[in-house]
Amino acid sequence: MEGISRRERLLEVARRLFASRGFDGTSVRRIAEEAGISVAGMFHYFSSKEEMLFEIMDTFMDEGLRRLKEILDRPDDPIQKLKQVCKFHAEYFAGHKDHLVILSTEGKSLSPEHRTIFIQKQRQYVEAVRKVLEDLRELGLLKEIDITILAFLFFGMVLWTSRWYNPKGRVPPEELGEILSEVLLGGILRDGKSSGACDRIRCFGD
Repeated sequence: MEGISRRERLLEVARRLFASRGFDGTSVRRIAEEAGISVAGMFHYFSSKEEMLFEIMDTFMDEGLRRLKEILDRPDDPIQKLKQVCKFHAEYFAGHKDHLVILSTEGKSLSPEHRTIFIQKQRQYVEAVRKVLEDLRELGLLKEIDITILAFLFFGMVLWTSRWYNPKGRVPPEELGEILSEVLLGGILRDGKSSGACDRIRCFGD
């Protein structure tokens, strides 16, 4: 943790402890001790343990939304966009497993105000994926499946993958992204083949 501020050190320690011990199972004193700072010193940077939890979750989601928007703003066809969305999530989530554990388990620990913000950003994520799926439907490429259900299935796949996937194993994150996109596209496209479908939407690149 050399070269980082005390505030960043506190957030790193809190993130690791929240992921391994849970928010309720992590004391303020434990965070302060492992960060090498007094409890009083910790409260100089954060008003509460819950504020730390929210910042960890909110910062991670903001970065994900920013990068997701970059993909969706590209002049690519919907299939390529969905492939890039899969690739991004596989790579981004693989490097932030603690964040994902916290996101999937600790929303209940947020204050009502912070929980409202968190839910709003979750909805932005879902709407972004829904938009790509709607573009596929408009082109007649999508099977007759409810788009909202597909969006939630996508996030279910991605979030669960983070529980068992080892980024240092034999399958690198970028390859995992390719597998994820092939499985997803193969199941939702009418012809079941992402490459064949790309040939039918040349107008997006011409």
